[in-house]
Amino acid sequence: MQALQTNTIICPQCGGENKLKPDEKFIECEFCGSAVYVDKSRVVNHYVVNSNFNQDQAVGNVKRWMAGNFHVKDLDKNAVISKVDFYYFPLWYFKLNESGTDKIMLQPASSTPISEIKSINIPAGNLVPFQVKNFDVSQFVQPDVYFESAKNWLQQSGANIENITESNLVHIPFYHVHYSFKAQHYSCLVEASSGKVYANLWPVKSEAPYRILFAVSLFVFFLTTIISYVLSVVVSESDGQIFIFAEMIKIPAYLIASIPLVGAAYLIAKKV
Repeated sequence: MQALQTNTIICPQCGGENKLKPDEKFIECEFCGSAVYVDKSRVVNHYVVNSNFNQDQAVGNVKRWMAGNFHVKDLDKNAVISKVDFYYFPLWYFKLNESGTDKIMLQPASSTPISEIKSINIPAGNLVPFQVKNFDVSQFVQPDVYFESAKNWLQQSGANIENITESNLVHIPFYHVHYSFKAQHYSCLVEASSGKVYANLWPVKSEAPYRILFAVSLFVFFLTTIISYVLSVVVSESDGQIFIFAEMIKIPAYLIASIPLVGAAYLIAKKV
């Protein structure tokens, strides 16, 4: 990696001198063929992660994700997918050496509403040098976050930038799935290398029925306790027996009271 000061850049891999054309950002080294990205101030290696999923497979992953327990019931059946976009999204890939251990940290190289993509796991073996002839350049999102800005964000997250041993620009393949549910529009990303789904916002189960059931349960068990002690006072022959009789009445009463509550919880889980 070098600071960009002239129209000649040094390949980070082989050290060969390459001429840079005006406004050119993506080049291949004339000597070793390495992919190089040039931003406003730096020259770094440029890699791509290959896509392992087609659009139908990506949509299938979204449907399975929608069927998860944290989403509203039957979201996978009732959500209407309106559009699917495919593109390669840029990330700054930093390798840091901390106490002798390599650590990978990512920062978005372009604006995105999905903050979770910083947690993507990119095995080093999945990085492929970018070559124009192997990809459709129109599918690549152009970086608009420069190297220095990304490094500053990295520092703000608590990383020691002095430990950075490697910096690359990596384009990750994504399917951006747009869908609607009850007149509300949502979207999620499918990382096309692993198939994992990322989203910041989705239709979730309403918490109101569960909170109501919790409040009702507290009231039912409180009332059961009071009734148990009242009955114990009636049937006990001495004060010393009141507590014993109350516990003997309360335990089976709790079991009986829990039956409709469990049934209500089951119905809520099925309906919400």
